[in-house]
Amino acid sequence: MIFTFVLGALAGFATPYMEPHVRAAMEQVALAKIPISETEFDLLTLVLLLLVAAVLTGGGSSLALLAGALLGVFGKRIVALAKGENRE
Repeated sequence: MIFTFVLGALAGFATPYMEPHVRAAMEQVALAKIPISETEFDLLTLVLLLLVAAVLTGGGSSLALLAGALLGVFGKRIVALAKGENRE
């Protein structure tokens, strides 16, 4: 279960870094005609990364996977809040 949690956290953390690659791949495949917003691309990237993580764990605990993703997505903000930094 901890492995699943860590994979979820990595998926959440990697989302902004992988989004340009997913965007490029999707534009080559089918999205030249389908308008998609920035938020939707971020969500698409996160879901694809979580799907890969779920396959790697054999469909393990979805709760651990999603909790890890939540930590990964908001981890930087949580750490900044703990340090007392204002990040906007």
